[in-house]
Amino acid sequence: MNGMTDNQRPGLWEKMSFGFGDLAGNALFGITGAYLIYYYINVYGLSPASVAILMLMARVVDSGVDPVIGYLIDHRLLFNGKIRPYLGWFSLPLGFLTFCCFLPLPLGSTGRLAWAYATYLAMGILFSLVIVPYGLLPNTMTRNREDRLMLSTFRMMGATLATLLVGTCILPMVHLFGKNNEQVGYPMAMAVAGLVGGLLALIPARTCHERFALETDPHPLRLLVGSLLRNRAWIVVTITLSLFYINLTAFYGLSVYYSVEILHRPEFFGGLLISVMGGCKVVGVICSPRLVRTIGPRYTIVFPYILSVTSLALFTFGPNNTYCLLGFFGLTCFFQGLTLPVFYTMLAESIDFGAATTGIRAAGIAYSVNSFAGKVAWAVGGSLSAAMLEWGGYIPHALAQTERARAFITFGFVGLPAIIAIVSSLCILLYPSDEQIHSVLQPGEPA
Repeated sequence: MNGMTDNQRPGLWEKMSFGFGDLAGNALFGITGAYLIYYYINVYGLSPASVAILMLMARVVDSGVDPVIGYLIDHRLLFNGKIRPYLGWFSLPLGFLTFCCFLPLPLGSTGRLAWAYATYLAMGILFSLVIVPYGLLPNTMTRNREDRLMLSTFRMMGATLATLLVGTCILPMVHLFGKNNEQVGYPMAMAVAGLVGGLLALIPARTCHERFALETDPHPLRLLVGSLLRNRAWIVVTITLSLFYINLTAFYGLSVYYSVEILHRPEFFGGLLISVMGGCKVVGVICSPRLVRTIGPRYTIVFPYILSVTSLALFTFGPNNTYCLLGFFGLTCFFQGLTLPVFYTMLAESIDFGAATTGIRAAGIAYSVNSFAGKVAWAVGGSLSAAMLEWGGYIPHALAQTERARAFITFGFVGLPAIIAIVSSLCILLYPSDEQIHSVLQPGEPA
């Protein structure tokens, strides 16, 4: 087959090194999700309304880059269709632009807003140039379903470990470098994080191998997109994965506000919640493959999501006790972590499923449009987090917030994720069964 080598399956080290890509990507993007709203409003002095519009507009605009990158990959217009060079060229610039997002230039109110738009937009474009090719790597590394599940597992271990590090390290670095001056602490902390993240993103470019070349497809863009719209498996996984991003932005963007205004605890507790989210999702990711083998991919999403809603309710209505709060929130994130490798295994599988059922190979477009949808969802989630503050009448640095503001923060942090979990559980049931997938991808073999 085109693109094959003698060594057909990735070894353990290669699978582990693949996970560094999402460790870097999720750390850099997670930093903007967790702290950029707070930085813009409470440190840089932008209004919640302008931040809400910024989060939505910049992310939606730059997400249009994703399908362009997919088209470039599918038609071999850059790097001859290879995937790894994207990571080699754009990883360090991504780290640099993350730092620039937190660089407080001494400008007027209009200049500050323009700088925020320019840096956030550029950071999103560079993120696309790294994460779209990175997400396609499993399709070039192996055709084995078990290997892809393990690659997704290591990827999600990297992503959830990144969440742990974002929650554990960033705020301490801000206060260490800034010595209570956040305008100094944030850019210095982000300079370190951007450099480390950019270097980590280079690891898959050096260690992962492309054994199967992505086949070019001569069909015009209209037919490529049309084939996606006929691919039920891809549509379902794209919708549920996009909903997951909205859930994630709610936890990221409002954790500090929920800790301070609802739980009456210091900002560090918000960072601790993010750390717990990362640590418990790592455990969930590790346990996921065994659960998949027991109950199948679809129900490894349905049942954990239902349990996560139960845990989130206990977190919300239980006692305001440190151990109870961390325990119930940790359980919520553990159950969500069980679902993560399945999403990305399904995504790779749905791309092959679509090629087999429609006869049109559109791997680059399929993944990039999925990434586009995810970034729009991230934009909607980030905008909603800022909008909750605006709609509730949140006042930065006020001694006490109104009940309306507290209610909006609570709904954004716990109500919205609960609704998303329920909707996602119902949606994923529309994904083709294992028997349907197997009959299309491996016809003639026993399921």
